[in-house]
Amino acid sequence: MTYETAAAQHPYLFFSRADIDGFREKIKTDPDAKARYDAATASAEEHLKEPFVTWEECNGRDSLHANFGRLNQQAGRLCNSLGLKYLIEGDERCAERLKELIERFVSYERWYALSYVNRKPNAWHSDLCSTAATMAMGRIYDMIYDHLTPAERDSLALGIYEKGIRPALGDWALPETRIHALDSMGHNWWAVCISEASCALLAVRDHLPADTVKHMLYHVDRALAEYLTYPGNPLFNKTRSFDDRGMFYESVAYDNYGTGSLLRYLWCSERYFGRNKIIRDALPAGLCDAVMGFSYPRMKDGKLNYAFLNFGDSDFDTDIGLLAECAVKTGIDTSAIRAAASTYGTDIWDEIAGFDYPALNGSVDYLPKTAFYASGFAVTRDGWQPDATLFAVKSGFCWNHSHNDAGTFVLCHKGKPFFIDGGTCSYESPLYHAYYCQNEAHSVLLVGNRGSRDEELYRGTKFPGAIIDRYVNGDYVFIQADATGPAAHLCSRMYRNFLWIENRLLVLIDDVFCHEPAAVQLTLHYNGTCDLSDGKVSFTYEDIRARLVSHEPAVMKPEIKHGHPDHKEREDMPYLSLSDEMIERKHLLIHTLELDPESRDTAFEKLESEDATGLRVVYGDTEREIWYNHRADGHVMHDNSQNTLGGFDTDAYILMITRDRREHTERAFCVNASFLRKNGKVFLSEYAKTTAEITVSI
Repeated sequence: MTYETAAAQHPYLFFSRADIDGFREKIKTDPDAKARYDAATASAEEHLKEPFVTWEECNGRDSLHANFGRLNQQAGRLCNSLGLKYLIEGDERCAERLKELIERFVSYERWYALSYVNRKPNAWHSDLCSTAATMAMGRIYDMIYDHLTPAERDSLALGIYEKGIRPALGDWALPETRIHALDSMGHNWWAVCISEASCALLAVRDHLPADTVKHMLYHVDRALAEYLTYPGNPLFNKTRSFDDRGMFYESVAYDNYGTGSLLRYLWCSERYFGRNKIIRDALPAGLCDAVMGFSYPRMKDGKLNYAFLNFGDSDFDTDIGLLAECAVKTGIDTSAIRAAASTYGTDIWDEIAGFDYPALNGSVDYLPKTAFYASGFAVTRDGWQPDATLFAVKSGFCWNHSHNDAGTFVLCHKGKPFFIDGGTCSYESPLYHAYYCQNEAHSVLLVGNRGSRDEELYRGTKFPGAIIDRYVNGDYVFIQADATGPAAHLCSRMYRNFLWIENRLLVLIDDVFCHEPAAVQLTLHYNGTCDLSDGKVSFTYEDIRARLVSHEPAVMKPEIKHGHPDHKEREDMPYLSLSDEMIERKHLLIHTLELDPESRDTAFEKLESEDATGLRVVYGDTEREIWYNHRADGHVMHDNSQNTLGGFDTDAYILMITRDRREHTERAFCVNASFLRKNGKVFLSEYAKTTAEITVSI
């Protein structure tokens, strides 16, 4: 693409002169719009007198960002009232005050904390606070451009460039001075810092040398495109940014922050220069639907709301407004992302630019109810209606905002997060690293009360977890998670097999082989209460119930331990730890977790056979036999794992036989099997093992 266009008339960063003129006319005849305008500018007189944040206030705290976030915060407050009042009413007092704000801020020594100056081996010259302030200064400059004299336009443009744009792009994008690489900083910071500084560059570009602007924008577009297509780096334990379905590994919240910032820059870039082919061609396929695949529609305060799975440093109540709204603006939106965008209000600036998000029509109904992601996620639900039942597993990569949680799972039911992720907290709290990022804050397996190595949060996961097998049927979903890699210092096998049956019953089969004899612990995090009385384990959360039954071994030692709630590190929150007290190398754990157990009379019976352990589950006319084949646990070399399970000859790792006693049907679900035979009849014959279901008799 070219970066050479005729100078446009300011304002042009996020809206045009025509947009302003149109809104000025609108509030003359639209009382509701006038009320919104009055509310937005109600604090203008107060903001005209608000003292500017001082250099000492910004730089006074010895921490990562110090207090430099105050620059952006004050700029936003004043811009939203004074900038609006100037544009609509022409109030020169407001423009003058905003000019003084830019002058004051560009007089400061820097817009980032001393912690970055002192970094080794290289000093940094930008961070999230400095680039947010840079974009805010560019936005204000664009708004008050007509108020400035030619000399002020030059001087303020140069000031914003010197204090914000050049330091940021010099650190992140420009080949002459760049200190960052995608292999070290290729998470959300890359997209945010480059995109925000580049929005400011677009705002002041008419008052900078044309060759400088062209050079910068070319490398900005390359840097952002390579972020979108980054394939990972085995040497530095880095995974790809986006998987083949468009899922960002670092959690929904940081997808919103990073990708949303990038799309905002794309929108501004294309307003000036037309189609940005470099970035457009790099956008991951499925980007918007991947985010919505992690959504959980629910009714909240009488309205439809989209919550999101909070694996890693995300929130169940994550706001994806930036990503959703910028997807709409750039035209890469899908029906699902429009459905989310329609639940957010339209602020007055987007109204001026002609957007009305609540008026959007969208739906998530076309998305698959069950989806698997190469980045290590599996999500299944009984439907897309609000307050449905959702079950999800994570077994993937750990680094930065992605936690040590391979093999964890969550369960939402009746609009509530029931079995939960441990969440996160302030990054400055010692508990962020010591607890929230660690295995203990998730529903995982521990070996001798030990989990993944702490260093992986910084060094990345050399051997990440993965979803290695899956099967979707009308009445069950099978998910096989390999959590061995992050626990490779403790064991050579850690396979978690999830049979999620009829969206109400989880059969969890854990297969562990330790390097040294040790006990194995299963941790389970929940909302509500856990009752351990009468030798039973039951859970209650408001109007929902669940029961946990240990089948193998029949008795495990339960213990209520205490962690911390999501974003409340100063409070305690209980979680359950179940310990298999056998000090052995090989462990097989079989548990069932049943939702609303009082709604159905389910009976369980443990089964034993030669080199096999099983479970019979009966409710109504349905009977299921679920077998684990000990001969298929990986300990043999040249002999196959043939066994007789539930009357079938097979080499399956797991076999589930489902019988409908009313219809007289029988189905066999084989996990990792090459053959299935019964009474001389062959039902499955493959030379390499596969996972499949077969109707064996009618």
